[in-house]
Amino acid sequence: MAQVQILLSTWNGAPWLDELLESLLQQTKSSWELLIRDDASTDESIKHLMAWQKRYPHKVKLLEAGSRLGCAASFSRLVELSTAPYLMFCDQDDVWFAEKVELSLARLQALEVKQGSTTPLLVHSDLTVLNEDKSLIAPSFWALRDFDVHQAKKDYLVSNVVSGCACMFNRTAANLAFPLPQGAILHDRWLALVCAWFGKIVALDRPLIGYRQHSGNVVGARVRVGRLEIAERINSWSRQAESFLECFGKQLSRADYHQIQALANLQYECAWQRRRHILKYRFFKSGIAANLALMLFA
Repeated sequence: MAQVQILLSTWNGAPWLDELLESLLQQTKSSWELLIRDDASTDESIKHLMAWQKRYPHKVKLLEAGSRLGCAASFSRLVELSTAPYLMFCDQDDVWFAEKVELSLARLQALEVKQGSTTPLLVHSDLTVLNEDKSLIAPSFWALRDFDVHQAKKDYLVSNVVSGCACMFNRTAANLAFPLPQGAILHDRWLALVCAWFGKIVALDRPLIGYRQHSGNVVGARVRVGRLEIAERINSWSRQAESFLECFGKQLSRADYHQIQALANLQYECAWQRRRHILKYRFFKSGIAANLALMLFA
């Protein structure tokens, strides 16, 4: 069995797949296997994937080509199908640096020595941001987004600094966080939230992936959001908090439960009540401008 399984969900990714897969084959650590689920592509993605599977049958496994689930649910399904002790998410349009698997695995295994393998653990790296033609947009995604990658566990309720394509996590984290509940915002946000509250997250302060930005990105590097989007984001935080309580409420202290319950209730409150509870429980983003917009448009 492979030590690391890389989980790739594809959807109309034919223009990018060959370059991605070439970068995986250049990894300095070879004890990995690629598990792929195609999410009902209508382009030539399946053709590309079948060709790669034929060339590298011991490395590339096309598992399912089923109905359209969407990004988060498709990755959740891949976690359910996986068997390896260490897992990595993979986006179809990125380019991996050669040492990505090796450095991530070394750091995660060192973390397991300290924390124990029964603790949900996650490591994640910075990313360089590229345009469609791989020209450099920003050398650091973290700097571009002004991320505090050492943020407290409470902050993961409203702010995610873990990019799924840049992380590795252990089997304990996989078993605890998946399958995704209905209220989870995205697979990586939910995984990070679970690991922050019940385990440990460690940041590797170097980029290990080229994060490509183009018109087809599901989630990109955009910073500014509008008034309606802020209101919907608050609702999505609230729905996710509600799911978190349903899954883990009995494991929380009374103070933590009440704090998360306050966030879960925001979706049902009027604007002034939302603002009052955001202030009371300090459900803040990083940066003055982001929090000013939050208070204006909640």
